[in-house]
Amino acid sequence: MAAEKTNLKKTVADCQASAKAAAERLLKTFSFVPDNKLSWTPSKTARSSLGIVAHCCMANQMFAKILRGESVSPMPTLQQIHEMSQKFEATIHDRAEAVRQLEASCEEVVAALGTMTADRFATSPVSPGGEIPMAVWMSLPSMHTGGHATQIDYLQTIWGDVADHM
Repeated sequence: MAAEKTNLKKTVADCQASAKAAAERLLKTFSFVPDNKLSWTPSKTARSSLGIVAHCCMANQMFAKILRGESVSPMPTLQQIHEMSQKFEATIHDRAEAVRQLEASCEEVVAALGTMTADRFATSPVSPGGEIPMAVWMSLPSMHTGGHATQIDYLQTIWGDVADHM
């Protein structure tokens, strides 16, 4: 039993550290987006850098709910999540607000991870694609945020910034 608690504690600590590192990575690359490019997008359906950060904020809030064991019922469909994300993205209008919201949502995820129990860890909360083991949910904030950081890196190359901002 003590070994299980130690492993869960380590898993939680690792996931907390990864979530923080991914948020820092996203904010670093976002800091290199020129002010006149914050809302720039290569197409009507693509997110801007500002939209990407806002999307990560909203996703972190959803991840935190699930990590705390709160019900997300009914679980929205992928289309509904996309629509919710677009509405939330429209509420963030500048870099400072995006940074503040991302930092706050990362803190919320880290705190939610800190509430993990062995019983909750053994669950598989529902996602739009079906049940996902809690161990995977715990790693989603870092994977999701890190993936979106690379999208901003790509947007930067479109306007000629080919430097690595890691």
